[in-house]
Amino acid sequence: MRRLPTQHTQQGDAALVAEALAGDRWAADALYRRHAPDVYRVATILLGRSADVDDIAQDAFIKAFRGLSTLRDRGSFGGWVVRIAANLSRSRLRRRGLLRRLGLDRGEEDQSFEALAAPALSVERRIELRRIGELVQRLPADQRVAWTLRRVEGWPLAEIAEAVGASLATVKRRVAAVDARLASHVERADG
Repeated sequence: MRRLPTQHTQQGDAALVAEALAGDRWAADALYRRHAPDVYRVATILLGRSADVDDIAQDAFIKAFRGLSTLRDRGSFGGWVVRIAANLSRSRLRRRGLLRRLGLDRGEEDQSFEALAAPALSVERRIELRRIGELVQRLPADQRVAWTLRRVEGWPLAEIAEAVGASLATVKRRVAAVDARLASHVERADG
């Protein structure tokens, strides 16, 4: 694996974006290496399928680098590329739902909340995470994306609204609807 020049690993995103725009491939590579883990994590949580995650991550970075000159706040590259990945994931979820309704989607989910959990997590917590993950996998794409970005990734509601092109009130309703379903699920499991 080739190593990045030291100056690229120590620079902020704004400087790296400026250098990437000037044609510095090392700077673009540094941006990718710095933000790929976040893009992959969000796509994995939203989509679950390794093949889909790889496609989404690749497409998100291609789209980001092609549109780099349109990025107004160069220091926000990381959040921007993650938002691109979230939107691409949402589109993939919608397409997957349509294929499933038509009986054409035979793909199996190969990632789960349980699989992403810390190794030291108790068996009981892993079982609950698996149940929550199964419920989240069945949600409509818009609810799944809004809830995951809010509750799993900790995004502010305003950022989610901007990322998915919905009003703040709509995003709040989507998150609240999933929260209510999960609360009902937990009550049934406990009762």
